[in-house]
Amino acid sequence: YTCVATIYIPQISLNITNSSVANISVQIQRPNVTITSSFSGILYSGTQIKLFCIVLIPLVVDTPVVVNTLWIGPRGPITNGSRTNVITVQKIPVYNTTLQISPLNISDNGMY
Repeated sequence: YTCVATIYIPQISLNITNSSVANISVQIQRPNVTITSSFSGILYSGTQIKLFCIVLIPLVVDTPVVVNTLWIGPRGPITNGSRTNVITVQKIPVYNTTLQISPLNISDNGMY
């Protein structure tokens, strides 16, 4: 962006011009991602668990935003299956995705 100023001195018909330049860098804030769960305490084989992922998107005026979420477990990406269910609800600026595992078994141990 440039601001230009001109001074005119009518008595001597003189124009004096000067300018200044400003450089701006606009960035988009990273989303805030938080995971909570439906359990507290010990998880036993045969029970179920729900993990809730809450994604808070910073508001970006006049810029469309597409949010993709992916659950990753100890053995890789998780999709809907016989024991897993992924539900996503998108409501700007908060996006919620839930991973339900039922029934739990020993192979479900690990970081999600």
